[in-house]
Amino acid sequence: MDVMPGEFDPTNYTLPQQPLHPCMFPLATVYSTLQLVTNPYQATIDGVRFLGTSGQNVSDIFRYSSMEDHLEILEWTHQVCHISPIALDTLGCYPFYKTDPFIFAECPHVYFCGSTPSFGSKIIRGPEDQKVLLVTVPDFSATQTACLVNLRSLACQPISFSGFGAEDDDLGGLGLGP
Repeated sequence: MDVMPGEFDPTNYTLPQQPLHPCMFPLATVYSTLQLVTNPYQATIDGVRFLGTSGQNVSDIFRYSSMEDHLEILEWTHQVCHISPIALDTLGCYPFYKTDPFIFAECPHVYFCGSTPSFGSKIIRGPEDQKVLLVTVPDFSATQTACLVNLRSLACQPISFSGFGAEDDDLGGLGLGP
């Protein structure tokens, strides 16, 4: 499990954010499967490149532009190959002198942002006609929703952990429905 810090987490305010301190997870840090990662974060899982943020970049563009959809903003930042093109103007960002770490080094297969109002996904084509999945991951604290990505097909679907009522009995009361 990779845990990325968000806007209100106890780490540095400016992007890129450093990983949360291991003392925040005293029982989980004994497991090698827990990775505390930066924001933005890039990983390769079974040959599939993931690139994403906890959402400050997309929320910032939403706040200061006429774009009304977080998925549209995610697509636009992908098209310009820059995670946060307005970072130094409106978003806390460490000033880099020689390189810009927010420029895409290579096109990801999955490009995501978190803390959005709702789930959204869309398949687009990258600069070399490669398949790219865009995903807006809803704010978990508000929606109790995560996203599952099929690494073979890049299909994506939300999974809800809320609703522990009788209507979920066929799923063992886990609320694992659409």
